[in-house]
Amino acid sequence: MRGYKEATDEDLFLWLKEDDERAFNNLFERYWDRLLETAFYKLQSQTEAEEVVQQIFLDIWRNRAVTQLKYTFRTYISAALRYSIYAAIAQRKKNNQVSIDSLETDDFIDDSTREWLTFNDVRDKLELLVSQLPEKCELVFRMSREDGKSVKDIAEELNISTKTVEAHITKALKVIKSGINQLWLF
Repeated sequence: MRGYKEATDEDLFLWLKEDDERAFNNLFERYWDRLLETAFYKLQSQTEAEEVVQQIFLDIWRNRAVTQLKYTFRTYISAALRYSIYAAIAQRKKNNQVSIDSLETDDFIDDSTREWLTFNDVRDKLELLVSQLPEKCELVFRMSREDGKSVKDIAEELNISTKTVEAHITKALKVIKSGINQLWLF
């Protein structure tokens, strides 16, 4: 058996599912800095970035027994970060609509449970939208956004033209944007 430091992310994730805290700690060490850097770049707030990344790792630990990796662990955690950042930005926009007067009243309380549920709803809706794309379109989109592959790399790997890759990505973004816009209407 390989040691923790030499183990793949997927091996560590399998051990984590068996309540292995050392596996969790190794995943944490591998990804904390990268996730925090990305979150800070997008959110421009160290506090928010730390909260987002902490929540991702907390969710990973809490849901370790039931979480299934559809792709790689890196894809999973990258998607979790992306959705968490979207949720944080959406929450910011929502909070900016609250008047200063309402913030000064005793009626204003922290409702982190509702925020967590809202985030999960958004994340689930995004995942549902992506999963409802045509098979090839979904694959191309995930390779682009979750795996970070270039249009050229995707085209070569799938043996299709770069124009086809671009068309799939454009279609996916339109479907997702439309679905998200409908989400905010309710």
